Amino acid sequence: MLTEVAGEIVLPKIMASMIDSGIGAEVAGLGTGYILSRALLMIACICVMIIGGIGGHFFAIRASVYFSADLRQGVFEKVQNFSFKNIDNFSTGSLVTRLTNDITQVQNMVRMLLIMAMRSPGMLIGGIIMACSINKELALILAFVIPILAVLIGLLLKTAFPRFGAMQKKLDNLNSGIQENITNVRVIKSFVRQDFETEKFENANSDLMNTTMRALKIVITTMPIMTLAMNITTLLVVWFGGNFVVGGSMGVGDLTAFTTYITQILMSLMMVSMLFLQLSRALASSTRITEVLKTDVDLTDENAGQKDKKVENGRVEFKIDGYDITIICVVEKPLHYCLAVYVDGKIKVEWISQDCEIRRKFYQKHTKSLLDSKQKKL
Repeated sequence: MLTEVAGEIVLPKIMASMIDSGIGAEVAGLGTGYILSRALLMIACICVMIIGGIGGHFFAIRASVYFSADLRQGVFEKVQNFSFKNIDNFSTGSLVTRLTNDITQVQNMVRMLLIMAMRSPGMLIGGIIMACSINKELALILAFVIPILAVLIGLLLKTAFPRFGAMQKKLDNLNSGIQENITNVRVIKSFVRQDFETEKFENANSDLMNTTMRALKIVITTMPIMTLAMNITTLLVVWFGGNFVVGGSMGVGDLTAFTTYITQILMSLMMVSMLFLQLSRALASSTRITEVLKTDVDLTDENAGQKDKKVENGRVEFKIDGYDITIICVVEKPLHYCLAVYVDGKIKVEWISQDCEIRRKFYQKHTKSLLDSKQKKL
């Protein structure tokens, strides 16, 4: 990123020398040869900028992707330890959103931060220094433009932050509705509730759309404001700078370089504003992620009678209170279950299955029948 910033600052100055010393002094012998030497120097700077830019973007994307992967893994492991009460406090749809969309927003923020955090301030500071070195009087225009833009950006950010938080909550509601609908699709079809669920989804979807549009209107407003400020500033620079050129106190090349630096300064401000807008959205998502990570799990093994005991050989036994029934489940490998049901110490049913759904149905069916038979005997 530093190579790109250095190149952006140096190139306009080289262009100014090419115009003033090359084109303007052709009679003195600094014409074509000087222009070609400056052009080769500019090409060399551009090549260095390309190499540095590719390397910077590659490592920024790599760092952001690995960061999001580690964060997603940590949040998922935390959710795995949640009790049903903890899950109900968030809702399943909200947890899905926090594991996917919220972490993606944080990932995008880290990527933009690594790419723009050094480039934008570097271009801003470097552009101001170079503009002041060319013509201090003309640089006074920036003293009026930059504070006005800073105030406008601050107002936009203050408005955008709560709207992005509301948008993520609406997305939670939508995901919760989808999750409930898919999980209970058989019940919905059995009671012929498709029309009700469709209307419910349409309302949630419309609510999310309206909230998203309210939040993105801030982003839409930012670009026209920055473009208007850039055009007005450029117009003022050309108007007053043209008077300096006519008066002989400023060269054409210097005016061209000054205009380029003004554009860079305003573009860096635009990038900073977009960075802060993304930051406001990422802060809303990071707050929701932090809520998950800081949640105290209310069901732990701290007070367990045999906390050091572990499952050995994949064998787990379940005993049903009030009945002499023992259910033994042995997991030999993923999705390979061996299930045995004992009544009064004698095996009654056994089953080997590689399908989790078959094993669940088998367990429900045979356990219920065994309980019914025991009740009849009593």
